[in-house]
Amino acid sequence: MKRKTFNEQELRKEAGKLCRIHWGVEYTDGIELIQEPWEVRNARFIVDHDKDERYIQMSLPRNEERSRESVIQSLLHELVHWRLLSLGLPCRDTDDAFIAEAIRVGASISLAAEAQEAYRKYLTRTSDKIS
Repeated sequence: MKRKTFNEQELRKEAGKLCRIHWGVEYTDGIELIQEPWEVRNARFIVDHDKDERYIQMSLPRNEERSRESVIQSLLHELVHWRLLSLGLPCRDTDDAFIAEAIRVGASISLAAEAQEAYRKYLTRTSDKIS
C-alpha cells in the first residue's frame, strides 16, 4: 500500500531534530531520495571519498510502503553511522561502538545476519555489566 511519506526536505528536518536530541549537533550532510524500488534495504549511509561527500540515501517507493515511524527509525540508524564516522569511531553495523550507540539512542539494529550475530555477541559480552 502506498502511503504519504517524507520528502527530502522533511527528512533533513527530521535528521536535524534527531541529531540535536541525541548528540546536541546539527546534521550537516545530505539526504537523497531515489526512485529505485528497494526490496530489502531501507536506507544506507554513503561516503563518497572522491567527492568528499557523505549522505543518507533512501528509496521513495520503499518509504511509501512503510509507516512514518519506520522511516524515522531507519533514518536514526543511518544517523548513528554518520555521527560515529564524524567522531572518527568505528561505524559499521557489526562494530561494538555502533551497536552500543544504536542501543543508547534507541536505533534499530540491521537485520543482516552478520549484524544480528554481532549484536547477540555484544549483548552476551555486556550483559553482566548492565544493571
